[in-house]
Amino acid sequence: MAERPTGIAELHQRIPFLLSQLGVYLADDFVRRLAPFGVEPRTYAVLKALIEDDGQSQRQLSSQLSIHRNVMVAIIDKLEDQGLAKRMPHPGDRRAFAVTLTDKARKLLPALDAEGRAQEDEITASLTAAERKIVLRDLQRMSAAAGLIPGVHPKLV
Repeated sequence: MAERPTGIAELHQRIPFLLSQLGVYLADDFVRRLAPFGVEPRTYAVLKALIEDDGQSQRQLSSQLSIHRNVMVAIIDKLEDQGLAKRMPHPGDRRAFAVTLTDKARKLLPALDAEGRAQEDEITASLTAAERKIVLRDLQRMSAAAGLIPGVHPKLV
């Protein structure tokens, strides 16, 4: 019996292909959703890290988000230029700056979060609430098994 040639339709049966296809689609869509706010995904990630623990040093943010420290400096520069963050002397380290959110950033974050929730609702609209929980659980398990850091996107660097 001859082997069936592999084709494009067969890719639709492979989990890595489907995850990659969805990932690229969602990443591009998220960039598009954030653009009207003047925010990129990695600046959003820094804002989210600061809303959870304001006043972190650039070094702490770099470590937490796995973003090279030189790249982090540029991100914080951009956030300062946009009036979304400011550097202040770090209370625990004279050589470091504490990065803090501005009121403008605190007012902006709910709108950015709403875009993320809207995207999730749209991509999972065909699923029941129970199915959504299962997909989330399974994706979290696969991410953990791959050694990925929870909440840190590997393309933020």
